Amino acid sequence: MKFVCDAMLGKLAKYLRLLGFDASYARNKAALEYWLSQDPDRVLLTRRSGTEFSSPTIHIRSELIREQLDEIKGLIKAGFNGDTALNRCIECNVPLAEVDKTDIESLVPEFVYHSYAKFRICPSCKRVYWDGSHAKGMGELIKEILK
Repeated sequence: MKFVCDAMLGKLAKYLRLLGFDASYARNKAALEYWLSQDPDRVLLTRRSGTEFSSPTIHIRSELIREQLDEIKGLIKAGFNGDTALNRCIECNVPLAEVDKTDIESLVPEFVYHSYAKFRICPSCKRVYWDGSHAKGMGELIKEILK
């Protein structure tokens, strides 16, 4: 399942990416129209009332991220794949690539480099990811959403 979040739901797009979903973020109407024209089956998530597009649309009511996730919990459960969770860049929405530890030494703090063995990198923005303490917290969030 693929999503596009409008300008009012940038944080929701990031959380969906953490869950492993392809979640584009449209900062303006032109970007929104672009994403929906590229993939008309992409589910539009919006907080704006009166938004009319041919794509499936879900109007999110809450301003709070946890409540927003609850509003689409059924879709998340139906499309969730544990193998893709925490494997997408939260900024670019690009799937992460495994990277040799020696290739990222200059890109992470020395403590992190020596504390972790496995690293992934975004092929687009070069942001480096590792399974730090935040990953455990994200794992708990995923369990909470899926229960």
